[in-house]
Amino acid sequence: METIKKEVIKAIEKELEERLAISTQTYNDALESRNNDTKSSAGDKYETSRAMMQQEMDNAEARIHQVKVFKNELNRLPVEEKSDIIISGSFVETDLGLYFIGLSLGKVEIQNQIVYAISTASPLGKMLLHKKVGDEINLNNTKQFIKSIN
Repeated sequence: METIKKEVIKAIEKELEERLAISTQTYNDALESRNNDTKSSAGDKYETSRAMMQQEMDNAEARIHQVKVFKNELNRLPVEEKSDIIISGSFVETDLGLYFIGLSLGKVEIQNQIVYAISTASPLGKMLLHKKVGDEINLNNTKQFIKSIN
């Protein structure tokens, strides 16, 4: 289980780096396009184009900021800490799934298994937080038994 946890963290780091690269490239492309856009006799078209490029840049900046927030959160998670209860940074196995608690990034595939990266603010994350092996949670009339915590 420890190996899978480390692989999940590596996969999350890789995903964040890819998101950062894509968002940075999008920003740079929009900036270049905006700066290269020449004013024509059709002034409205020029202004509309510049506004669209600025909006694209703003969206890319927001995505870049979010990735940086996620990276900081990941670095602050106590992933090496051993605990008998589920805390941020825990890798949890239930009878219905595998979960990495700490960041809301969705599905991560490791060793042909799906691991869900969820935050402690999500409904499932809130229910799992501070539980221990053998405990049961019930989310949307679906019971899950906690099999292991790493």
